[in-house]
Amino acid sequence: MVNRTYLAVLIAGLFHIGMTTVLPAQEEKNTSDSLQTIVNLIQRGEWRSVLDTARELAAKDANNAPLLYVADVAANVVGDYNQPPLGKFDFPFSDNQAMQTLQSWAGKLLDAHPRNSNLLILNGMLHTPVGDGNALQLIKYFEQARSIAPKDNFVLEILGAAYGEQGKFTLAIETLEKAIDIRPTSNGYSNLGVAVYKQGKVSTGEQYLKKAVELNARDAGAWFMLGTYYLERKRMQEAKQPLEKAVRLVPKMVQARWNLGGIYFYSGQRSKAIEQLKKIISIAPDSPMGRQAKQMLTELGG
Repeated sequence: MVNRTYLAVLIAGLFHIGMTTVLPAQEEKNTSDSLQTIVNLIQRGEWRSVLDTARELAAKDANNAPLLYVADVAANVVGDYNQPPLGKFDFPFSDNQAMQTLQSWAGKLLDAHPRNSNLLILNGMLHTPVGDGNALQLIKYFEQARSIAPKDNFVLEILGAAYGEQGKFTLAIETLEKAIDIRPTSNGYSNLGVAVYKQGKVSTGEQYLKKAVELNARDAGAWFMLGTYYLERKRMQEAKQPLEKAVRLVPKMVQARWNLGGIYFYSGQRSKAIEQLKKIISIAPDSPMGRQAKQMLTELGG
C-alpha cells in the first residue's frame, strides 16, 4: 500500500510543474487534498467526478499541462467529447517532460494497485495519439484492463480503435461489436465504421459512420470521421457539411479545419481555404499541422 501522505505530496509536486508562483500554505494544502481526491476517484472509476474536479483545479491553473491531460482522459471516458480540456495544447501532446512525469506517476499508482482496471485505463490513455502515440503500450494496458473488466464498453472501444490503427481490422471489428452490444455509443459506431470501411466493406462502413452521428449529433469526432470518410472517397460536397459541423462543435479541431480548407480550395473557395489555414495557425502555431498551414498559406499568398 502506498503511504497516503507521500502520495498526496507526490501528486501535488507533479501537477505544479511549471508554476511560477508559490501558493499560500492553506491553498497548497487544499490543492493537495483535491489531487488526492482525484486519485481516489480514479481508483473507484468515478470518472465524471474526476473530470469535474480536474476542471475546477484547471480553472485556477490554466497552464497546468499534466492536470489538463488527466481531465482530457476523464472527458474521453465519460464521453464528453466536445469540451476537450487539452484543447489549448498542440496535437500530439508536445510537453514531453510533463508526459514522462505523468507516466511515472501513473505507473507508481498501478504498481501499488496492479488489478485496478481504472488505473490500467489511466496508464493506457497516456499512449493515445494525443499522448506519446505508443499504440503497443496502449494495447498492452487495455488488454489487461479487459481481462479484469471484460464488459467495460469504454475499454473495448479504445482497444478496438487501437487494433484498427494497427491494421488488425478483423480483431478491431470483433472488439467494437462487443462494445456496442454492451452499450451503443457514437464513438463505438464511428470506430467500427472506419474499421469496416478499411477492411473493404465501404457501404457498411458508411452506414455505421452515419449511425454514429444519428446517435449523438453533438459528437464532433463522429462528424469529423464521417466527413473524412467522404473526403477519402472523393465525395467533396458530401464531406463539407460534416466537417463544418465538427468545427462548429469544437472550433479548435485543427484536423477538421485542415480537411475543410482542402475542400474549400479544390471547390474554388480560395478565401475560405485561407481562412481555415489562418485559424489553424492561431490555434496551434508550433504543431506539425500549424507549420504545414504556414507553408501552405505562403504558397497561396494569403
